[in-house]
Parts: sequence; C-alpha cells; structure tokens
Amino acid sequence: MKTYISFLSLAFLLLSVSRNDCNASDLVFGPYEVGFSTYKTYDDSRFYIRGEDTISRPLLIHFWYPAQGKSIGHTLDFKHYIDLIALREDFGKSTSDIDNNSFYYVKAYSDFAKSNFGLDTSTSAQMILDSPVYAKNGIPPLQTGSELPLLIYAPSNSKASVQNHMLCEYLASHGFMILSVASAGPNSIQREKIEESTMAQVTDMEYILSYCEDSLGINYASLGLFGYSSGGNAITIFQMRNEQVGAVLSLDGGQEYGAYMGLYNIPDFNLNKANVPYCSIVNNYENFSIYPLYNSILSTEKYIYRMPHLDHNGFISYWLYFDSCSPDSMKSSFSLSTEYLSECALGFFSKYLKSESLLDESKYTRTPDSTYIQRVELNQGSIAAICNALLNNDLSVASRLVDDQNNELFEGANQLNILARMLNNKDLVIWLYQKSVEYHPESWENHYNLGYIYKEKGETLLAKNALLTALELNPDNTDITDLLNEVNKME
Repeated sequence: MKTYISFLSLAFLLLSVSRNDCNASDLVFGPYEVGFSTYKTYDDSRFYIRGEDTISRPLLIHFWYPAQGKSIGHTLDFKHYIDLIALREDFGKSTSDIDNNSFYYVKAYSDFAKSNFGLDTSTSAQMILDSPVYAKNGIPPLQTGSELPLLIYAPSNSKASVQNHMLCEYLASHGFMILSVASAGPNSIQREKIEESTMAQVTDMEYILSYCEDSLGINYASLGLFGYSSGGNAITIFQMRNEQVGAVLSLDGGQEYGAYMGLYNIPDFNLNKANVPYCSIVNNYENFSIYPLYNSILSTEKYIYRMPHLDHNGFISYWLYFDSCSPDSMKSSFSLSTEYLSECALGFFSKYLKSESLLDESKYTRTPDSTYIQRVELNQGSIAAICNALLNNDLSVASRLVDDQNNELFEGANQLNILARMLNNKDLVIWLYQKSVEYHPESWENHYNLGYIYKEKGETLLAKNALLTALELNPDNTDITDLLNEVNKME
C-alpha cells in the first residue's frame, strides 16, 4: 500500500534537466538558474591549528542562490566544487596540490560507489570531475521585490558543504538561498568530543549567518536549517539558540541516535525551545533507535520518513551525481531514493518557509512511492521520557515511567533494549537491563544482555551469574557459551 506524503505535492514538475553528463538525472529542477559563490574569511576570535601553525579560524563560505532570469554565466564543472575541499583550511594552496587532492578524492568515492552501490565501472574519476554541475558563477541573484527564504546546511563530520551539492542546487532552483561552511572541530579539522565539536559547528553557522547579513548585505524572509549526520547535532542546538529559525530538516542526523546523549549535556540544549516544524529522514535500519529528539520535541508539526534503500552513507549527493554520469540508462535504487528525498526536502521547506506570493507550487504534483520513501508513524513518547529522565539522573522518575508503561515498552521490539544500546553510561544500561529481566525473566536475551554489560564493566561474578541463567533458558546457544568463556578467562 502506498504511503502518501502530504507536503510532497508541493514539489515541482516544471522543467526537465536537459544538461548532459552528470546532470542527466530525473530530478526535476525549478524555474530558476542557480548561482554559486564562495567567500573567504577568518574568525579572529578563535584559533585554528593547521599543520604546525596556529591561525585564525578559516571559513570558506559556500552560497547557492536563485538567479535573475536566464543569465549568461560560466557553467561550473564538478571539479570546481571538489577543488574547494583542498582550499577549506589553506586559501593559498597550490594548483598542483589542489588538482591531486581533487582527483584522488573523487577516485576514492567513485571506487567506493562501484564496490558498494554498483556504479558503472566505466565511469572514471576524470569523467566525473570534468562534467558540468547545474550551478553557474558570475550571475546576479534573483530580485523579487521581497526577500527569499534562506537555508543553512550543516555538513557531516569534518566534511565539506559540496557533499550535498545537488540538493543545494535543487533547492536554489526552486527559490531558496543556501548558505554553508565545512564542518570542523573546536580548533582544527579534527572532531572528537560531541559537545565541543557540535558547538564549534554551531558557532561557525552563526558566524556565516552574520557575515551574510553584515558583509554581503543579504536579507531573507525566513530561515531554515538542514544537516546530515553530525550536522544534525549542530542544527538541533542552533535552532534552540536562535528563535528566528522556522523549520528544521534532519538527514539521518546524529541527534536521533547515540549523539543525543551528548547533546543533552550541552547547556544550550532545551527541549522546551524545540517548537518549530521538524522533519527527520532516517536510514533503513529498523529497531535501531528510539528517535529520542523526534519523540521529545514539543512541535506538533513533525514528520519522520524512512528510506528503505539508504544506509547512513546514502544521504549525500555524490552517489546520485556519479550514477547520472553513467551511460547506463538503468537508475539505481539509491539514486531514485535521493530524488525522492530531495523532493521531500523541497516540499517541507516550501510548506513552512515560503510565501504563497513567491510561486504557486500547489498545482504541481508528483506521486510519492513507498518503495523509496515511507512515512513512519511513531508514538514513543514514553521511552523518550524514560531516556530524558535517565539523562537527568532521575532514576525514581524513570522507574515510575517503566512501571506505568511496561506493556507498551515490551511489545514487539523491546524499546528498553533499544535505548540501552544507545546509551554510553554503563550504569544506566545495567539499570535498564535489570528492568528488562524484572519484567521478562523468561527471556534469555535479557539475561544475556545484562551479562554482556556486566562483563564490559568488569563485574565478572555478576556477568557469570547472568550468563548462566541465560544458558539455562537456552542451553544450545553458542553466543552465550562463547561470552561465558570470555568471562571465565577474566577471573
């Protein structure tokens, strides 16, 4: 049965992309030409370690925008985007270094796509680099008589903004401005601690927004955020710190997985401020998360979609772009998935950030296909409340919630066990597994899980007792005996 996505009907079916090479996808771009510019600046308030040097923090700002009319400009090739990756820390890097970096970067990614996604092996790295992208440079921005909506994109862990260039171009072609900067840690490209790295990215986003307003003189009608992976952590905190944000889109963001536990410790984390429309598009791993942010936020306008053909690595534009370079007319499932994801993003942001006077999008429809994108109905407020109580170190509240909702928590996939796998505090995990054993002592898995975490914590006697109980319940299970042997060796 097909799942219909209410706001996908807002997506355009206007103009087919007729460009050659790697723009030969079925993704339908909008009526506007797309301009692209970069701006080099430094944040003098923060130091940055580059090799052996300490410098002011470099920020290479990326800006996609809808252009005025059918402007004459220079069509960019993919290499122009990839070259920016080499420049992100060193604006003066030599041409030869940039060329080498770009070639081997694309080769590594295309080889990965050939091995993992079935990309046409005849598609070479040089072919990809030389192919045109949709954007042009040197063309003036659209003048509408009123401001356009602005989106800020937060890339994934230490990655550059061009990882989702097609999505940025696609949204710009439909009347959005997109601002972005590469992801980095607090004082170098390295990102280690979730809290510090997230705040570094949030500060970068706030800096480039101020730069856009003050130095570029760009005004905007509304503000939205989208981020991929660890970029999802940054957009979560940014929204909580900035009241002008009107909508948030997460592309398999870390805040819906284990990173939520780290975000909870950030002083600016405040669920009472998570009150704007929110859309989370997640990977194909079911029973992997309790989706703690989605189930905790106050907003009543929230959506969650699953991409059945995408794992976590699938939420970037490279794969669609590479696949579109192939002369093979057969489209891969991950390319089709990326197209539906892009239309979902357009529909969501159009619904919540666009003025009706800008463009009448309601007359354009495209039937969504649940083969590639599925609306998920979640009602897991109880497990999210337990999670938040545990993160607040309030075991009495958590215990009462478990006691009140035990039937719901143990139906189907064991929500308590899913939460336990997401937590990084072993004492809290032990508490959850003890609750699981208390309510379902007949389950060997519950005793096995408890024994495993006792073993990880170094509590060998408790681990042994739990595993022996699991073995009594399931005497032929080799996983139990293997773990029990490991525990015996620890004594």
